[in-house]
Amino acid sequence: MKKKIITMIALTACSIIVKAQQISIARAAAVGSNVTIKGIVLNGSELGNIRYVQDITAGISIYGTNLSGVNRGDSIIANGTLTSYNNLLEITPVTFTVFATANALPTPVLLTPTGMIEAYEGQLIKFNNGTFALGGGSFAGNTNYNYTSSAQTAQIRVLTTSPLVGTVIPNSSVNLIGIVSQFCSSPASGCTTGYQLLLRDANDIVNNSSIFITAQSTISNISTSGFNLNWSTNIAGSNSYIKIAKDQLLSTAVVTLAANSAISHTATVTGLTPATIYYAKVFSINGTDTASSSVRAYCTKSNSSGTIKTYFTRSVDNTVATTGNNATPLIGLVDDTLIAYINRAKSELEIAIYNWDNSSGITTAVNAAAARGVKVRIVYDGSTTQSGLTTISTQCKWIASPQGSNYTIMHNKFVVIDVNSPVNAIVWTGSTNWTGQQLNTDANNVIIFQDQSMAKGYKAEFDEMWGDTVVTSGANIALSKFGQFKTDNTPHEYVVGGKRIEQYFSPSDNTNSAIISTLGTANSSINFCLMLVSRTDLATKVETQFQTMSLIGKGLLDDTASYGAQFNYMKTGMGAANIAVDSHSWILHHKYVIVDQENASSDPLVLTGSHNWSTGAETKNDENTVVVHDATIANQYFQEFTMRWNERNTVGVGVYESQYSLSGLSLYPNPTGGNFTLNYTLANAGSVTISIYDYLGKKIETKTTTGVTGSNLVTLSGSEYSKGIYLVEIMAGDKKETKKLIVQ
Repeated sequence: MKKKIITMIALTACSIIVKAQQISIARAAAVGSNVTIKGIVLNGSELGNIRYVQDITAGISIYGTNLSGVNRGDSIIANGTLTSYNNLLEITPVTFTVFATANALPTPVLLTPTGMIEAYEGQLIKFNNGTFALGGGSFAGNTNYNYTSSAQTAQIRVLTTSPLVGTVIPNSSVNLIGIVSQFCSSPASGCTTGYQLLLRDANDIVNNSSIFITAQSTISNISTSGFNLNWSTNIAGSNSYIKIAKDQLLSTAVVTLAANSAISHTATVTGLTPATIYYAKVFSINGTDTASSSVRAYCTKSNSSGTIKTYFTRSVDNTVATTGNNATPLIGLVDDTLIAYINRAKSELEIAIYNWDNSSGITTAVNAAAARGVKVRIVYDGSTTQSGLTTISTQCKWIASPQGSNYTIMHNKFVVIDVNSPVNAIVWTGSTNWTGQQLNTDANNVIIFQDQSMAKGYKAEFDEMWGDTVVTSGANIALSKFGQFKTDNTPHEYVVGGKRIEQYFSPSDNTNSAIISTLGTANSSINFCLMLVSRTDLATKVETQFQTMSLIGKGLLDDTASYGAQFNYMKTGMGAANIAVDSHSWILHHKYVIVDQENASSDPLVLTGSHNWSTGAETKNDENTVVVHDATIANQYFQEFTMRWNERNTVGVGVYESQYSLSGLSLYPNPTGGNFTLNYTLANAGSVTISIYDYLGKKIETKTTTGVTGSNLVTLSGSEYSKGIYLVEIMAGDKKETKKLIVQ
């Protein structure tokens, strides 16, 4: 995020009109020049703190937090310094005056995608008769979408602040109106790419069909033999129906007619099989026009017990438990519990794990399962040292996640056991990696579902990464998909033991939007334990939810999460006394949010899984998230949260931590993907030793330098480190301090 110093100066329109120049002339000036422009504002707060201004000659962006009151249609005179932000020309810091409002906007210029060039940057343009590649899905914030018109493809950008987030991506021909912007991540190379069309709201999408879908199809009344599908359209139309089958191609589809009720449509599907994934597409007709959705996955209820168990790696506070609902800490025993489940596997075992070492007997249990005839398949992160796999049996099959610029990490931590048995099917998930530190020391959670329907959903995700559904052979590398190449092909709604369960996989399923929606259900409280928050949209949702709903609640983050504006956004909404940064030497590795746990009349729930609140998790990492709508489970997590909150001021002393401290040690950026800087203060000049330890406590680098009295900056390269968590230790004489570092 750009850091700006904004100065608001009251200016009169007449004093600046004299100095105002045409925008085309301002654009031709050298970067760093002071320019003054006059034009019509093309957007409001739906694009955040930036405004695009256009006159008869050109368009340009102006940026500043002082622009919050500037609206679309305002006539504005703006003055500031011409800058280049990732090749986007903008004026900042900016001073301005608005001298007229509600003006007509310029007529959009009709272009094809390849015509989106520098000459049109900052201007309103229009594309005609194009289609979205992901039509039928839902718009997510801070995401680019491929749109093809005239056999050319453009990048369409939807920002987090846009009202389009969560709405349906058109699945038919549409015209688009928007603002030409640019984002080039390597401007020094002189790139001329990165042009994108910014959509502002639903009015920027003009449907060419008389009927179109306005709300995604949703599932309801889930039973072992059927369910309802519900959707809405802009008009009633003459007929609506669905096609449903067990394959995504709908090759053996059965047509089910829907009841039309004005713009709402419901199709009741019966005669289905328990715990079975079905794929369906909805249709609504008006004359010669047909609106349709994308093919989406749904699942019937299983005949399983629906039992849900939760476990925590550290102590809990049972004093806040509801009657008979004590949460269970498994201090030093989580691996034994996992081994017990693996030992009960009879036919099939799927494992997706980010980090697995040889500090426990998990590998032995997996090998024993394979030896007794269980079909074992393993997907693991290819960028992480997996010492637990060094002695894995050759009877097991495995695949590493791909490496390269298109991928980040396979960050899942789930196990599927005996998916074909309604009695034995198990899903094991949560935040816990299989390392000694994660299992025995760090704060983590595990949640286990005895449910065949959920097991089939998780197996479908596993099969997508594996590239095949066959459990007796190796992975199909040609068909395996990871990260951004996956598709949204799993159900999102289940009924498990009478409870509503939502399930999402990243990055294909718009998990970030699901988190925002979950936060938005809060009527009375939000409590959370999160390893990190680097997504501004999530932080601001917490902020606004607390402010608008007058919520109670608290939040605890691992110390690496205290860097950046996101922490301050949440602190503004929650109050400084209600949000804290963990101070222990162990890692607060949770990714859970508890909503309305004390309010039975609302919708008590907990959201958990492997998904950190980061852009990497949303756009590239392989992750999984579950939302459990149940007061009992929410209260169990609240017992864990209460203990973490109550002990937040107790500084743990770890193996590399001393009772002495240096003054003001900080690391930034953190997380990092390359260089990082240490900032520390010495009372006296002298020799300083900097040591880097990996996740298992092995020293991987040592650097000795001479520190000066006062503030010191030392920059180190993390580009050669594997992705993961490290400990940075600084020693000066008898003084020592440590900080955790995340390399992504």
